[in-house]
Amino acid sequence: MVSLTRVVTASAVIVAMMLAGLAGLFPQPAVVGAADEDGAWQASTEAPLRQWTIAMYWAGDNDLDGLTDTFIQMWREHTTNTDDIALSVFIDRLDAPANISTFTEEGWVERAALGEVNSSSPDTLQSFIEYSMAEPTLEAENYMLILQDHGLGYLGICSDVGLPDSDIEKAWMSIDGLGKAVRGAIDSTGEELDILTLDACTMSVVEVAYELRDTASYLVASELAVPFDGMNYRALLDGLSEDPYIEPVDLARKMVADYAEWYSAPLGTYPTLYPYLQDFATLSVIDLALIGEVGDAFAALSAELLPKDPTLGKTMKDASMDAFVTIWCNNMGCGFYSDIVTMFGAVAEEVRQSHPAVAAACDDLVLATQAAIVDTWASWRFREVPNGLSVFVCPSIGMFDVNWDTLGRTYDAIGLDFVDDSSWDEVLGSYFCTLKQYGL
Repeated sequence: MVSLTRVVTASAVIVAMMLAGLAGLFPQPAVVGAADEDGAWQASTEAPLRQWTIAMYWAGDNDLDGLTDTFIQMWREHTTNTDDIALSVFIDRLDAPANISTFTEEGWVERAALGEVNSSSPDTLQSFIEYSMAEPTLEAENYMLILQDHGLGYLGICSDVGLPDSDIEKAWMSIDGLGKAVRGAIDSTGEELDILTLDACTMSVVEVAYELRDTASYLVASELAVPFDGMNYRALLDGLSEDPYIEPVDLARKMVADYAEWYSAPLGTYPTLYPYLQDFATLSVIDLALIGEVGDAFAALSAELLPKDPTLGKTMKDASMDAFVTIWCNNMGCGFYSDIVTMFGAVAEEVRQSHPAVAAACDDLVLATQAAIVDTWASWRFREVPNGLSVFVCPSIGMFDVNWDTLGRTYDAIGLDFVDDSSWDEVLGSYFCTLKQYGL
């Protein structure tokens, strides 16, 4: 086992990562290849060792830590085909040092002892992805990255409350940082990520998908809160062990079907972590290659809506509330997301005669969104309101300027590509944040 234990403060760990890179944080993969007759180095052309490597990023340095051992045991028990499937697991716990372990034909082996790290740092995530994709014993035909933790939609993902010698009570990874971490790892390794799964609440929103548009083939995420059991890992790993040659798009679809089976089954059917009827759930597969067209459609709609037309105000607000996907869920006071297909389909029908250009732009947005949604499922209780992908619609200026933690998280000031490219923030400011709320 390679020991890399170091105790660092929240700020020092980022500096250390930047200075040391992979060489100072994670074990380095061996170079695979051989010299040709002229002495030039040629990379190995041998087939990958296995079909799938799943990189599990367990950011449990928070109130989820109590579930850590349960999930590790589950992953190990249900990955039965270690010839074709490998797990690379980053684990950060509340009162224990972080580490990287792998589960392969060699069994469960701790590969790196990391000490105290900040799992909400994009640098930590990037280094772990690089290790998982560059380590020769993990070489695979296909790669899946799964982030498991709390999620706050466009506000962030992966909270860390165990930072020593820090005044920050809880740190979050920004969505901008998430995108940079994944892109950086892909660029440095030259590998491709087939599926990116965000096993966290309210992450199937266009702001997140647009930020990740060039990072993976498919995004698997939920429009709503995710129950504590998370993804149906039993079915995922059992099925993948039995059929390791499954295509990425089919595996992503299977994850939705397995999720639907798990959360729509009668109480007591499966060994859930919490014995309550968990039938307020959704899951979607998004084709990230098509999400750019959704951003373009939002930009075109914004152009039609701006400057503000007062006659559209009530229509926009009514449609957003009718499409509000978290109205029956614990949204933690910040999950104000309206389903895109439901909301803008309703706007189009309402204004087709009075504002035909706006209706046409809404139609284009709905079509682009439906094209990007490969698969989706929602509990019957939601009456077909969720259709796979949502967008932030603030009910007031207070939610637009929300400060969830010590960092300012104002919607138009946190580096979201979607905001920069779509002008949706201007639409929100015009139609949903009134002058009266500013005290004018």
